[in-house]
Amino acid sequence: MNAIGGLKTDKEVFLLLRMPNWLGDCVMALPALRHLSEALPGTRIFLAGRGRFRDLLAGQPGVAGYIVTPEKGAANLFRSLSGVGKKSTDSTLPRKIDIGLLFTNSFSTAMWVWRIGAKTRIGYRRDCRGLFLTHPIPCGGIEKSWHSVRYYLWLARFAETMIGKSGRAPRREVESTADYLLPRLSVEETDRSAAAETLRQAGTEGRYAVIAPASAYGKVKDWPPEHYRRLVRSLNLDFGLPVVVTGGAEHAAVCAEIAAGQKAVLNLAGKTTLPAFAGVLAGAELFVGGDSGGAHLAAALDVPTIVIFGITNPDRTRQTGARVRIFGGENRDLDLKTMESREKAARALAAILPESILEAVGGFLGREAGIA
Repeated sequence: MNAIGGLKTDKEVFLLLRMPNWLGDCVMALPALRHLSEALPGTRIFLAGRGRFRDLLAGQPGVAGYIVTPEKGAANLFRSLSGVGKKSTDSTLPRKIDIGLLFTNSFSTAMWVWRIGAKTRIGYRRDCRGLFLTHPIPCGGIEKSWHSVRYYLWLARFAETMIGKSGRAPRREVESTADYLLPRLSVEETDRSAAAETLRQAGTEGRYAVIAPASAYGKVKDWPPEHYRRLVRSLNLDFGLPVVVTGGAEHAAVCAEIAAGQKAVLNLAGKTTLPAFAGVLAGAELFVGGDSGGAHLAAALDVPTIVIFGITNPDRTRQTGARVRIFGGENRDLDLKTMESREKAARALAAILPESILEAVGGFLGREAGIA
């Protein structure tokens, strides 16, 4: 027997998780998803979020379906307020939603969960959206001090108590064991095999490293391309590792710049789907990149991962795991609207030299290297 908002029911419970809008945040929400699927085995869990993440997230354990949400914009906001589009045409949307749980912080996502008819709506009380939430949860400053994994997990535990027998709010503490807080990613075997075949046809078989030199946020978060070029050259010559350079289609130019003239480099920028990219990462011996979704994917796949932070706060967003090394992060939370801050961020990233990254590579791979 389940209890929803204090009302007991013997019917199947439908729980909708509105996933974050960024890939890295989706990965950091995986422990919360795992907690709910393990703690509530009789609950049907649906995910909702951006279409670009559907093929990857829909295959995670415990997920019954994935609903693509409207993109941001004034037109979508008007349609939500006017009631246009209230009925979803997505066949994966259940006829009813008992609980909508928001891992997002925006006004528009709370309104969307309200419009599709979720009876109980849980989310942090932010962005003036309390009107659309039945249970607006005060942050109490945790959004600035907690790692995002814990931030999402606490909301999941609140939803668990709403569905469980007690109906009581959870204590502020959340599970703190390193294993429990570690994001884990499931990659379909077909995606692993397809990635391996793509690499084989391009002449890359066996051991290889993956480099993701560009972030979705923009250049202000990215290590200089000339540093990546020196790193790639040493991975080739000193470690005997072919390098796969990855990114979206919008990163093709910088990936081409890094790969130009290098001997054993495969540029896959814009040439893989997200599941295929995860498959490439799953077979890698090493990952190096900035604070991006790719770095979170690599860490969640337990690939030796080196992440170069510039301006973001690693205390709240760092990749986690026993085989993760973080560089930088001292110049955190800069206001990037000012040219002075952007220049400071660029200098901080440039000051992280390839020599220090290669030392960490040697620690992972068990050998030393120089700079060619």
